[in-house]
Amino acid sequence: MIKKIAVLLFAINLSLFADFYYSGGKKHYIKTLKTSKALGSDTTLVQNELGSTLKITNKLIVSYSDLSVKNKIENFYELKFIKVLTNSMYLYQVENSKLTLQKANEIYEEEGIEFSHPDFVRAKKVRAITSDPHADLLWHLQDEFHYNDAGVNVVPAWKHTKGKGVKVAVYDEGIDIDHVELRENVYAFANFNDDGRNLPYSVNENSWHGTAVAGILAAKENHRGGVGIAPEISLYAVRYSNDSVSKDIEAFTWLMSEGVSIINNSWGTYAQLDAYSNIFRELATKGRDGKGIILVFASGNENQNLDATNIHDESESPYVFSIAASTEKNLIANYSNYGRSVDFTAPGGSSKSGLFTIDATGAKGYNGSDFNYNFVGTSGAAPLVSGTIALMLAANPTLTRTNIYKILKNTSSKLGNYSYDENGHNVYWGYGKINAGRAVEVAVSYKNSKLKNFARTMFSEMFE
Repeated sequence: MIKKIAVLLFAINLSLFADFYYSGGKKHYIKTLKTSKALGSDTTLVQNELGSTLKITNKLIVSYSDLSVKNKIENFYELKFIKVLTNSMYLYQVENSKLTLQKANEIYEEEGIEFSHPDFVRAKKVRAITSDPHADLLWHLQDEFHYNDAGVNVVPAWKHTKGKGVKVAVYDEGIDIDHVELRENVYAFANFNDDGRNLPYSVNENSWHGTAVAGILAAKENHRGGVGIAPEISLYAVRYSNDSVSKDIEAFTWLMSEGVSIINNSWGTYAQLDAYSNIFRELATKGRDGKGIILVFASGNENQNLDATNIHDESESPYVFSIAASTEKNLIANYSNYGRSVDFTAPGGSSKSGLFTIDATGAKGYNGSDFNYNFVGTSGAAPLVSGTIALMLAANPTLTRTNIYKILKNTSSKLGNYSYDENGHNVYWGYGKINAGRAVEVAVSYKNSKLKNFARTMFSEMFE
């Protein structure tokens, strides 16, 4: 009887999720929700299998593996051209949202098509947790002799560089570029949220997550408060889009054209689309004159196994560095997501001791202060890794993306009562906790002609 009930419930569930879209070569099932007239005639509200709500508009994204079929596809499916997103990716409009999913799926089946899916409107989930301010200041930057060796040991790296000249983007929500700890380091800013503003500010007064992230990365060394891990970088403060995937593609394409070396992403959706996979590959393989732009992603704070079959997060892409979080006690954080895709770990703190960073000025932000004393989550861990990489590139701009990955892999600390596989990987820690001092020392050694032979001998497995 129990088996019969289970089979019946499974059948009902499949019937609810009758529609689907293609991404990653697989069908992802969705169900249409009841919609209101307030959504407009060109918007359909749907829900995916993870329970996330998406909006399908009358726009779709098509990527061609063979551009010779482009005109044929456009004419046959009556696609109205909107814009070019990349060399192979195009944004189109169809008659109305009720046709978007059908046409996207039919186009996917055509010859010469890499992928085709709706230009979904969906909210990103920021990857931070906040609570009352009572943290020890800057423990996350300390060396092995302080705070249980829980920090990233940045002081030896600062003897060489503090990141001057390296372009690093924070792609996030609500970045207060006028904050006294940020404004001198802001090299450029942009808003891709399509809300009629140029400044990368929050849509509402309570969403300044990007300010805290930028502070951990790039707060100025000016004796006003704390300091970021790379306090002399050239910061690109970029407000991400809540409106559409295509806006994100435009933002990433713009950052590549600007010569940005690192893009920090402390957000995720658990439902990565082919459009993201495409642009991530482009950035990682062609950016920075072929040396590769480094995309850093927070792994997420739900204590979830990212290897689960229904989770396809941006942090799992092979073209990004996925970052888990550790605590002030040098333990893996109990909220940190885990899985084979996790690459490295950095301090993210706990409710008892978070990361000290900045907050939006005045009454804005998390607590009505200019500073945030207890920023917690993989959102804080990610910019510590982005900053470490910025220090490495400032010390040695010739490093490729592969060089950087291998240096971090071989200089990170193996921690925790966990076993690591034959490649030195663990599903919770990745290849270990970042050690900025060691990583920069190796980067400098590789550059220094007097030590190059020594470095290549000692660390030959790191370089190709």
